[in-house]
Amino acid sequence: MILEQTTYLGPARVLESAGGRVRLALHEQEAWALLALAYPYRPEAGDIVLAVGSIVFSAPSGSIELSAGHGVRIKAPEVEVKAGRLRLAAKSAIEKFGNAWRWVRETLQVRAGRTRTVVSEDCTLRAERILERATGTVTIDGEKINLG
Repeated sequence: MILEQTTYLGPARVLESAGGRVRLALHEQEAWALLALAYPYRPEAGDIVLAVGSIVFSAPSGSIELSAGHGVRIKAPEVEVKAGRLRLAAKSAIEKFGNAWRWVRETLQVRAGRTRTVVSEDCTLRAERILERATGTVTIDGEKINLG
């Protein structure tokens, strides 16, 4: 159950059911909730359910760990992460964006066994200085190459 506009995590008693919503008794208050189950369930008056609404996890003097055997998904119109240091580790990573911007104040460094960039239209590189080094062959292939 997902409670609308209420902070709560715990058991609740079903008072009534209307479509995909239920009215719940939470201690001394009542709240309407949405069903959030992946399988069919028809709540009946008197059922005890787990109610969840607007939860904030906080550990000011500790840490919070999320762990799952099959995956963790975050779905929201906007997700914001703030950190002094952000570390990501994975066997593989896939990023898909409509548009992406990255601002790095000082140095952006990439270490890779190989790198490949495929651009379907224009590719623009602007810099004060460009230094490229190769220990082997350098190939530049184009219909027209302008220097200077």
